[in-house]
Amino acid sequence: MADDKKGINALATGVAGAVIGAAATAAAIALSDEKNRKKAEKVLSDMQLEGNRIFKEISKMALELRDRSLKALPEVKKSPKKKAAKRKSSINK
Repeated sequence: MADDKKGINALATGVAGAVIGAAATAAAIALSDEKNRKKAEKVLSDMQLEGNRIFKEISKMALELRDRSLKALPEVKKSPKKKAAKRKSSINK
């Protein structure tokens, strides 16, 4: 379960970081005036907060869907091949 969360977080963090990084780079190149830079910093900060909020919502929805799907699936039974292999190994002893 911890591995699943780690994968989701790494992917979302990478995408969010790339978007924010690209926006920050474009803003730094386009805006040389200090007043405009302050406006851009505010916009980027707001974007980051909104991105974090959306990420939390998506993560929550994904975990809920996973839990629902696990409850809906029937319990997995052991395959006959494994049982047969186990019998063969106990006979050979």
